[in-house]
Amino acid sequence: MSRVTSGIDLGLGYQDKVWVPSATYHQELSLTNFPWFRVGWGVRTWGYYAGRTDMLPKTSALNADTLKFGKLSANGVSFLVGANVRLWKFDIGANTDLFGLAFGLKRNALYAGGKLYGEGGAHYNAYLKSAPATLNALPLFMDKQNGQSEAYVRFWITDQIGLKVAYVHGRVTYAAPEKLINGQTRYSTTYGVPYIALSFPLYN
Repeated sequence: MSRVTSGIDLGLGYQDKVWVPSATYHQELSLTNFPWFRVGWGVRTWGYYAGRTDMLPKTSALNADTLKFGKLSANGVSFLVGANVRLWKFDIGANTDLFGLAFGLKRNALYAGGKLYGEGGAHYNAYLKSAPATLNALPLFMDKQNGQSEAYVRFWITDQIGLKVAYVHGRVTYAAPEKLINGQTRYSTTYGVPYIALSFPLYN
């Protein structure tokens, strides 16, 4: 018979003055013939807080324009999928966001770069109020999206509490208030942080 488990992870990632807290609800299904292998889904709420940050348009863009922020504060909620292997008291796995919403305060960003001309060029060296891009999908594979992926090891200290250690790879994306060079509106940066969390089962 199939077996369903679920739990909550509450944790924080940090590196180089970048703070990435998150809370994740996860649910896994193990199959009768492969009880050690589980596939699952979940919901992640996350935050991203950092100081000076430069954001670029999609990697295929020919121009070198940049949005330069003095600080960032973005939040979001995402639907994720993942898989893990249970070995004794360890869960070894990975997950990634499929789609989600992001929100946060509008921040002044200096629009700078190389030789800017054409559409959006009038905003060169000016400040633009920008906010996190709201709708996002597949941030691991697509430019200009907000979201996270993680690889982790979760150790169950007791039946009621576990310790999770992970590496979180993410992308944070802000949307300019109007089209800039080459019609670009979304600018992003990627990050990677070590992450630690406490884990609590909901039912087993």
